[in-house]
Amino acid sequence: MAFDPIAKARSRLWAVPTVTFKHVPMWAIFIGTFGFLGLSPFASGTVGSAAGAILYYFLPLLQNNWALLGFSIIIFVAGTVATDVIELKMGEHDPGIVVIDEVLGQWTALFSLWYIGDPIFIVAAFLFFRFFDIIKLYPASIFENRFGGTSVMLDDVAAGVYANICAHLATWVIRSYLL
Repeated sequence: MAFDPIAKARSRLWAVPTVTFKHVPMWAIFIGTFGFLGLSPFASGTVGSAAGAILYYFLPLLQNNWALLGFSIIIFVAGTVATDVIELKMGEHDPGIVVIDEVLGQWTALFSLWYIGDPIFIVAAFLFFRFFDIIKLYPASIFENRFGGTSVMLDDVAAGVYANICAHLATWVIRSYLL
């Protein structure tokens, strides 16, 4: 089955939820929605990505690459477990309310040795991550089509890697030739 990002977006925007999450444990909802941000009625993925970028910008601890790596590992493990539970209880693959994967992907996009805390880099990483998260280039497309929390998390890590490379390049061009 080919991945169709337009159909996925359309299904999330206009679909009437047929399954409630009343049978999902509150801890899984809290973790998977990244503190309930995934319950945003519009563009929950963008809200999750923005939360990741804002936390990175305003929390100096996250601008330490070792701390960012450590928190990313914690988010990966917690997000995988929570997403497994949410998918199982809701019977839906990669439910729109799960945005912890966007936070992880955004932090992957923000990892840098040269542009730590740079506002231009942060904005570029955010925009490129949203782009690559939507289009799902290979290998993200492979993970997108698999059921389970690990796949949900890894498709955003793959998008984050692409965004990271592009954000570094764009920031270098802007800092070298435009500013």
